[in-house]
This record gives sequence, structure tokens and C-alpha cells, in this order.
Amino acid sequence: MSKGKKRISLGGKVAIIIAAVVVVGGVAAWAIVNDLLGRFGKIDNVPSNTPVNIAPEIDENNGGEVIDDKSASDRINIDDIELMTDDDVINILCIGSDARTPGERDRSDSMIICSLNRKTGEIKLVSLMRDMYVKISGHGSNRLNAAYAFGGMPLLDETIEKNFGVKINGNVAVNFESFVEAISNIGNLDIELTAAEARYLNTDDMFKDYHWDLKEGVNSMNPEQLLAYSRIRHVGRSDWERTDRQRRVIMTAFAKVKDMSIMEALSLAKKIFPCIATDMDNGMLINLITVAFGKKPQIVANERIPLDGTYGYAMIDGKMSVMLPDLKKNSEALHDILYGATETADAQSNTVQNK
Repeated sequence: MSKGKKRISLGGKVAIIIAAVVVVGGVAAWAIVNDLLGRFGKIDNVPSNTPVNIAPEIDENNGGEVIDDKSASDRINIDDIELMTDDDVINILCIGSDARTPGERDRSDSMIICSLNRKTGEIKLVSLMRDMYVKISGHGSNRLNAAYAFGGMPLLDETIEKNFGVKINGNVAVNFESFVEAISNIGNLDIELTAAEARYLNTDDMFKDYHWDLKEGVNSMNPEQLLAYSRIRHVGRSDWERTDRQRRVIMTAFAKVKDMSIMEALSLAKKIFPCIATDMDNGMLINLITVAFGKKPQIVANERIPLDGTYGYAMIDGKMSVMLPDLKKNSEALHDILYGATETADAQSNTVQNK
């Protein structure tokens, strides 16, 4: 397991500092906390009549077999997937949406579980690859990223829980515009680029109007460059390396802000919180604050699902290339990653058969 949080990491750090202010400052500080929490964008359950942007996609065949949707769906078995919960583990799903059209629901461009252990203060990051073919309630089988377009955060959470057996306790989301705005308040981040990555960012038609001059090696990258870097799919190992890049940006941002002073963190929180949408109410957010208070959060795991050797490729109905994951193996691996450190004799964990 490789060792090593999306914007929830930043919120987590600020939350610790806010909690300290509350303890010291009493009522006045509590007013500051409520003001900060009120700056989050709130997302309720998405109305069923919201327009959905699931345009047909014609993909390259990645070498997998060509089969129809029913045959592929028959291979996705969720009957023996167990839902695990643990009172000491809080899983927040960080969602990057590729929304471009106001008022429409789009796919989740990235999905990263940020898991916080209330006992140890450890943070674990796990990317869920968007092309995994999974069961989606009410919509048959489709890519994992389609669940967000079909039903927003509630349906995406349910899909992850049923297919991978991991409880999602809350969600935070950003789109392209809010990502750039949030990062602009943190400042440039030092990211090491390969020669191929630098060349792609400098020459691809999508970025030609920016006239970037990025080099192989460490670059001080601005928000627009970081967004472009996080979305690269045509360099290296496609979406595998893409998820690595996204987690690298998160970890670099976390490292930059984790040692801020109280005043610096409060100032940053006022600017960043409005860029983040969440379905968590203030009670849940306060709970996160109390969980983090007294700990020094650190990122200790940096992973992605599916694991190597636990999936195959298939071309569905001649138009959609997907990963067919072994859900049982990947569910077990995800349990080990997120809950392994707390599965001791005194851990309050339980499993519920997923029906």
C-alpha cells in the first residue's frame, strides 16, 4: 500500500482551528463558527425533474470483449457485498463535477473518498475510477460517474454503498469554476511535471489561449494550470494517472495550509467555504470539527479502486468502454484501506448484509 485530503482536507484543517477558537472565545467565537459554516453552499436532494446531461458516448475499445448491456450487467453481482460501518471512521465523498451548463446535472468527473479516523486523526484518500460498470438503482447498470447525473449526491452515495460496501457519511462538491476560485485563495502549488505532461499542457488545443510555458520538473502552477493538470487523460496511463494527479493536488494543497496560523486559517476559510457545496448540515459539520479537534491530521494512505488485477475491460453495445470490476475483491480491499487501522478488539464496527 502506498503511503502518503479534495477540499475537505482544507476544511478539516480549518475546522480544528475553529474548534480551538470556540473553546477559548465562547459565545463570540461560536458566532464566528456559525458565520463560517453558513458560507458553505448547501445542496438538498436533487429534484427529480432536473435536466440530466448524459449524452451518448462513443469510446475507443480498450481491448476488452464486445458484449451487450444485459450480459455485462449479469456479471455485476452485489448480493454478497457487505456494508461496513465504524463509529471511529467518517467517510466524506469529494466530488468534482464536470458541469458546464447551469441548471443541469452532469457526471461526477472525479470521486475521492476522504476518510477521517476519529481516534488517530489519520486521513485516507481513495479515488473511485469513474468508468467502473456498476448497478445504479432505478437505472440498470452504467458507469459509476452516471449515478451523480441521474440522482445527485444521494444516488451516488447509495451506488457506492451497494457496490462497494462502504458507508458515505457526507459529501462535498466543486465544479470547474469553483475549483479555480478555491485554489486561487490558496495560491500556486509546486507540482512536478513529466516532460510529456508539460508538453501536453503547453500545446494541446484546449489550452492554446493560455500560452503556458511549463517545464519538465517542479513548476509553480496557478489554479487554471492545476485544473488542467488534474484533468489530463491523454498522457501516460489514461485515467489511472489522472486520479493520481488529482490526489497529488489535494495532498500538495493540504501540505501548504496545514501549518497556518489561526488568523490565516480563518481568513482562508471565509474565502474557500463559499466555493464548496455540501449536503451536510451544521450538526454534521460541527461533528467533524469535534472529531478533528485535538488531533493533528495527516494523510497516511493514497489509493485508488479498482486494484490492479481486479477488473477487465468491455465494450458495451459497441459504444461504451467500461471497466468490469470484481466487486467482491474491491469491496474487501476498500474495507481494508479505510477500516483496517480500526479493526481491533475494541473497535465498534459492524457489517450489514447489502440487500
